[in-house]
Amino acid sequence: MIRFASIVLLVPLAAAAQEPEVAIARREFAELLKTSADAPPVSPTVHGRVTDQALVIDDLTWDSSDNETVPAYLIRPAEASGRLPTVVCLHGSSGSRESMATQEFGPGQWTRPGRDSPHTRMLGWARELARRGFIALAITQRGLDRREPPINVQANAMLVQGRTAMGEILYEIRQGLTFLKARNDVGKIGVTGMSFGGITSFYTWLLDDRVAAAAPICGGVGSLESFIRLGPLSYHGTYWWVPGMLQRGDHGDFASAMAPKPLMIWAPTSDVGMPREGVDRFRERVEPAYSQAGAERALRIHQPRGEHSFTMEAFEAMVSFFDEFLR
Repeated sequence: MIRFASIVLLVPLAAAAQEPEVAIARREFAELLKTSADAPPVSPTVHGRVTDQALVIDDLTWDSSDNETVPAYLIRPAEASGRLPTVVCLHGSSGSRESMATQEFGPGQWTRPGRDSPHTRMLGWARELARRGFIALAITQRGLDRREPPINVQANAMLVQGRTAMGEILYEIRQGLTFLKARNDVGKIGVTGMSFGGITSFYTWLLDDRVAAAAPICGGVGSLESFIRLGPLSYHGTYWWVPGMLQRGDHGDFASAMAPKPLMIWAPTSDVGMPREGVDRFRERVEPAYSQAGAERALRIHQPRGEHSFTMEAFEAMVSFFDEFLR
């Protein structure tokens, strides 16, 4: 059973016995994030549309909290009909909607705004998903790329305001879900991302029942308790640390409550942001819940040799996973 320490205080015992575990988990997680579990409203604006290589690309923005503006690309096959499987695409800390939507697909050179030298990252992967028959919503996440101030600066201020950066980041992603659910060409929705986008895709999957499946890649998913003991504490920024979370449950406790909802985790064995012991503990906690639900195939935990990197192998595993659970 999930170990939510506050359940005795927050929920009468009779109600707790009747309320599904998944509902308790979502409510508890929303309280930790200082956010609402309800679907947030959104009013997107389309600034332009182009057709390129049999794809239609819409340039979108919408207003969020704190007078923030969220930029995104909606990329879809031009000739498709009916409802298509759809994926929310979330970049890492040095990426953006632009890096996910380049014509070039695969590891390539990308220069982050404000930097003089390029770095290697996975390019064009949201566009590639659209080439393979998905609708892709590529969002530039809060406090990254040109969205100043940096997320850790925002996170520090939010803490003294009684808010959390992760709650505000997920609010914007979930606005994207609201936008997608209103469309008549969107079918089941998945969420995926690398690094920063890995943890935000995992937490969106936990919080929002409109997400049918998630595939976090190198996102620090595993065990907070293990990372505190084994990981370099300065590796993850303030946004990553959800205040009081271990008083309610570790990653595996929350994830086990979601069974049989499909989840794929890409966790290289030498990824400094997610120690192998923590991923092993996650597996030990979550696998029995999926087995009990008769949904062993819905949980995929890949632990290849390697470090913190979005590889072609990870991309193909993610596509295979979404082909099975979103189509």
